[in-house]
Amino acid sequence: MNSTPPRSVPFWCSIRVAVAFVGFLGMVAHYSQKISVGIALVCMVNHTAISQHKTPIDMPITQEDIDCPYAKNTMKIEGPYSWTKNIQGIILGGYFWGYLITEIPGGYMAVRYGARFIFGIGMIISGIFTLLIPWGASLHYGVLWVFRLIVGLSHGVIWPSMTVIMAHWAPPNERGKLVGFMNAGAQIGNVLTLSIGGLMCSLNFLGGWPLIFYSTGIIGLIWGIFWILFYADSPRDQRCISNEEKEYIIESTQKQLAGHSKNEFEAPWKAILTSPACWALFTIHTCNNWGTYTFLTSIPKYMAEVLRFDIKSNGLLSSLPYIMFWININLSGAIADMIIRKEILTRTQTRKLFNVLGNILPAIFVIALAFMTCKLKYTAVVLLTFGVTFTGCCYGGGFMLTANDIAPAYAGIVFGISNTFATIPGIVSPYIVGALTEKDSNNWRIVFFICAAIYIIGMIVFLFIGSGDVQPWATRQKTEATTSEQVPLSGKILFFQYY
Repeated sequence: MNSTPPRSVPFWCSIRVAVAFVGFLGMVAHYSQKISVGIALVCMVNHTAISQHKTPIDMPITQEDIDCPYAKNTMKIEGPYSWTKNIQGIILGGYFWGYLITEIPGGYMAVRYGARFIFGIGMIISGIFTLLIPWGASLHYGVLWVFRLIVGLSHGVIWPSMTVIMAHWAPPNERGKLVGFMNAGAQIGNVLTLSIGGLMCSLNFLGGWPLIFYSTGIIGLIWGIFWILFYADSPRDQRCISNEEKEYIIESTQKQLAGHSKNEFEAPWKAILTSPACWALFTIHTCNNWGTYTFLTSIPKYMAEVLRFDIKSNGLLSSLPYIMFWININLSGAIADMIIRKEILTRTQTRKLFNVLGNILPAIFVIALAFMTCKLKYTAVVLLTFGVTFTGCCYGGGFMLTANDIAPAYAGIVFGISNTFATIPGIVSPYIVGALTEKDSNNWRIVFFICAAIYIIGMIVFLFIGSGDVQPWATRQKTEATTSEQVPLSGKILFFQYY
């Protein structure tokens, strides 16, 4: 069956695009809160005070100090807190401990009860505790860690909710465009926070850096309330949708969803945990996220410590890779949809192609980045930008769509499990970066080599056992339901031919 919309069902002026757009704004709010600490730490920490506590043995003159000394007229912002790099790594990791815990429960609840309140309430809670972070930091870094833990707990439900939203609202032949556009909000959140956050740090108003948390907290709070008022868990319940669009979406998506009510919902846990296709997704998602989280949490530090950019330039240049990342996600989604629609490649082959592009190319650029110094800092920015940009292939046409491909009815649960594994790098990576670079900035080279190796491992695993086809266990309840209703055999054959 062809899921191309009839001419009477527009794409751009449609409710499904409106849902994707509001979801896009939600991802902007989500990621602006997620990375706020990464840029804020650069100006929260009193680097001079930390240096005074070190002996000359602990803090030798580096090659960067000789080749690229800080200019005397460079404004170097010193914050109120004497937190070592290890403490900073612990603070950055606090978010991900919370994020790790709620992924699977969040996916289960979103599948069973819908994503409207799960997503909305999560953003409201995270907005409140983001607003409280400046106060928590003034008490003790442990309080800041707890607040970030709570923000992580609230955010852990978001990505699984996104897959559930798209399972109900994105027809398969439009999935790349809609999912890619919605996911791209994450990169705009990165861009805005990294660029504007650097400028906020340099302001005297309200202490400068607290503005990062006040602004991102308020945005999340407002968005969460709007989402609850706007979103409907099914096209059937959306008040503003046309009958033509409603019928088109339901016809093209509901056949992929399990044939039971939410009250009868049972997740096939054993099938999911023994599925090679799922484990291919879990592996590449985890490996790709190692690079993503290393960049996300550590780019501002790398820009400041190795490339010697001041805080204003740091913020703007740190955001540049994510502008290109956003563009590539949208392009990849559209190109992947076209390749599948024109049957140039199968869905599985398309996912593998985009996963290769989204892992091997970043690995190459990361290896090149390992040999950059402050003398070549603009070349390093170019390499960094290309490396992050090509990761967008995975988000627009690769593994980010795999949960919806292989198990549409259980996409929230599958993605929740996947993102649980994929959150581990967010905990481990900042601590490893801090530990490696604490005494020797030359160890950034080791950080980049580790990234490249992990990228390649994930790519190889998905190439061998990855899939983009609906798995038999994900359609079992649907076929059982149609059998009990005595659907003609020809109808069953057509159902399977569709996939």
